[in-house]
Amino acid sequence: MTLKDLNKGEKGAVETLAGGVAHDFNNLLMAIQGRACLMLKDLKPSHPFYRHVSEIIRSVNKGAEITGQLLGFARAGKYHVEPIELNRLVISSLRKLALSDKGIKLETDLSEDSLICEVDQHQIRLVLMNVLENAIVAMPNGGELTIVTESARIVNSSAESRGLKPGKFAKITVSDTGVGMDKETLQRVFDPFYTTRCMGDGHGKGLGLAASHGIIRNHGGVIEVWSTVNVGTSFSIVLSQLEDSDRLDCGVHQEEMLMGFETILLVDDEEIILEMGREVLEELGYRVATAISGDAALEIFQSGEEFDLVVLDMIMPGMDGPETFRRLQEINPDVRVLISTGHTIDSAAEGMLDAGCKGFILKPFSISAFSYKLREVLES
Repeated sequence: MTLKDLNKGEKGAVETLAGGVAHDFNNLLMAIQGRACLMLKDLKPSHPFYRHVSEIIRSVNKGAEITGQLLGFARAGKYHVEPIELNRLVISSLRKLALSDKGIKLETDLSEDSLICEVDQHQIRLVLMNVLENAIVAMPNGGELTIVTESARIVNSSAESRGLKPGKFAKITVSDTGVGMDKETLQRVFDPFYTTRCMGDGHGKGLGLAASHGIIRNHGGVIEVWSTVNVGTSFSIVLSQLEDSDRLDCGVHQEEMLMGFETILLVDDEEIILEMGREVLEELGYRVATAISGDAALEIFQSGEEFDLVVLDMIMPGMDGPETFRRLQEINPDVRVLISTGHTIDSAAEGMLDAGCKGFILKPFSISAFSYKLREVLES
């Protein structure tokens, strides 16, 4: 049975399960990453444990990629969207590939115009890397890998047949001269866990292209494929393009940590997250109080202590994040809240942002990224 064989309710149940598993796993990764980052901060590169701790963090990041695929497969598979320039994303992704030792020649034809899309950068990079890695595996004896980016305006008839809204789109096309796929394989290429690769070679396991399909679908785009056996394969990623290039923010966070001094209330239903979060925030210079539930957060918030910021988990038993935020606003309409969660941005999180939450950060995150987000929210 494949995902296509399930009815709407069954698909929803599978997607909800995938999102729930990813949420819990991200919380666990957050605890591991936080502790590892705290250790690494106090180690010199010459220390014998430095390399081991660095590898732990690398493993956490790899685990986060897996949960990224799960969340992309889930119904609300977007984390945090922002304007990005697709050509830059393509170039940075290509730098991660080792092609010369595989006998693969790379050709690029990137649009001279900026291709700016409002997307989750992490997830679109996952999709692009997945497609690129599939192309490389399809050319075991070498070949040509071609990446083309372009802008296109899709009109009513073409848009409707592809499940798109008419408008301006950016397209990334990745083509290879590999083994290609037959008609049966093309029909199943986006099914979960389906692969034509040898299952013993370490490739083709997991959600793969099914996750990529879900991610692009949840961004309002499409991923399309054409292939001919012994000729090659082309994947096209089509995403809605912004008309206003001025919305692009190309700032890049450095690995340094920004210090603070304000008072923060950290709210999460996981004890390990609270303990680690307290230590991280105190390491960054903040005064910290913690609450393990929405009720506890309200009690502490009304205790007379003045808080400059509340870092709030979204999914908690009893009073969840959205309800806690609403009650906090009743106490202080000007309360500053940063959403911190191992789940995706969904309608509830979007509603909180529309109602006045100052930002969103997805677990697991590095101390450096957290420190920048804190300053961004506190100084906004």
